[in-house]
Amino acid sequence: MTPPLLRVPDLPAALRATLLVLALFTAGPALCLCIFNLPNNPDTVGFGTIDPSLNTTYTFTVSVNFTCVLSSATFTITGLNDTGPGAFRLKHVTQVPPQYMSYTVATTNTATSVTFSGQLVAANYKNAYLGSYSDTLTVMLTP
Repeated sequence: MTPPLLRVPDLPAALRATLLVLALFTAGPALCLCIFNLPNNPDTVGFGTIDPSLNTTYTFTVSVNFTCVLSSATFTITGLNDTGPGAFRLKHVTQVPPQYMSYTVATTNTATSVTFSGQLVAANYKNAYLGSYSDTLTVMLTP
C-alpha cells in the first residue's frame, strides 16, 4: 500500500514524463535496405510537465524519416517497461518499489516517414507519485 504522504492527487504538482526514442534498428532480407535519415531525427520526446490537478490529456508527436530500397517498411515498437504488445508504461525514475503510468502510442506511416503520437490521459496520472518518469522505445524497421 502507498503511504498517503507520497500521493498528492488534489494539489498542483509537477510530474515529468520523458520518452526516449533511442534505438532504431533495421532487419530484413539482405537484398532490401532501409536507412534512417539521421542526425536530423529527434531522439528524445516528452509529455512535458504534468499537473495532476487538471484533467488534461498530454501528448507528444515525433516523426522519423527513412529511406527503403526494394521494399516497403513495417514497424514494431517496444517499450522498456511494457507489460505486453502495445502496453506502454512510464516508470518512476527513483521510486522503490517501481511506480508506473500507462500511455498509448499510435503510428502513421508514409513511404518515407513514420510519425509516433503518444497520449497520457488523466486517469493514468491522477494518483501517480510525484517526480520524473521515463521509458525507452525501440523501433524495429523491417523492409
